[in-house]
Amino acid sequence: MLDTHQKIIATVDQSDHSEGVAGGAIWAASRLNAPVEFLHVLDRHLERAESEDHSGALGMDAQETLLESLSQEDASRSKMAREQGRLFLNKLRGHAAAQGLANMDTRLRHGRLTETLLELAPTAGLVVIGRQGETTIKAGQATAVSRTVNELIHALPVPVLLNLKTFTPPKHVLVAFDGRRATRDAVRAIATSPLLAGQSIHLLMAGRTGGGLQRDQDKQLEWAHTLLTANGFSVTTERKPLEAAIAIAGHLRTQPVDLLVMGVGKRSAIRQWFRSSDTAEILRVSQVATLIVR
Repeated sequence: MLDTHQKIIATVDQSDHSEGVAGGAIWAASRLNAPVEFLHVLDRHLERAESEDHSGALGMDAQETLLESLSQEDASRSKMAREQGRLFLNKLRGHAAAQGLANMDTRLRHGRLTETLLELAPTAGLVVIGRQGETTIKAGQATAVSRTVNELIHALPVPVLLNLKTFTPPKHVLVAFDGRRATRDAVRAIATSPLLAGQSIHLLMAGRTGGGLQRDQDKQLEWAHTLLTANGFSVTTERKPLEAAIAIAGHLRTQPVDLLVMGVGKRSAIRQWFRSSDTAEILRVSQVATLIVR
């Protein structure tokens, strides 16, 4: 994954996180020499009329008249949503072109974002999404990660770049490393991809230590350091005898970090950790872009 030339799908909506999504996609495209597809999904449920259905209290003729009126109202709302979506994507295309992005396309779809991305993601090398969408922002959950994003993190078969309202090209990268297969694969992806080439990498290993476990962890940490260094990265390592969630959150509060990288696998411990409330807390306090690599 994170190969050059593979399409980048950037999911955008009319929330203030779209600027960060577009910025992250433009940056990734320049690093990977890849085209970008800006995807805007209109949720059918949100287009439906919010009026209560009183047809059961009406006579047959009145019911037919009301249902016809509601149908016309739904069609009008759907048409308006499509037109607003097209205008939004055209404006976004102009913004991206002004930022130097030449190879791009736009796609307007109806349905649910999760199902749409599961359908389209296998054709892409990277998906860029915002931490929040319009619904989460309207709910006033300023630091939360939306439920849809949590679903996508676990469901998508490709790397995901999770962005904030604005995007800053990373200079300081924190890699959560536990020595298991998922995080080793993440290190390999970083080492062999131009996405983060030349960046400063900090490998953080957390958790209990002692005896044979510590020797194995030291070996894995040395392997990751050697591989990244051999591929031109400036690498530092750190071990903290704390729970992973606490260690990473603490580091993000005290050190300059532009990007957090996490490896996720089907059966890895870090995947189970990512499902936990600790992960929601890490993302809440981190307020940095996060790259999730399979």
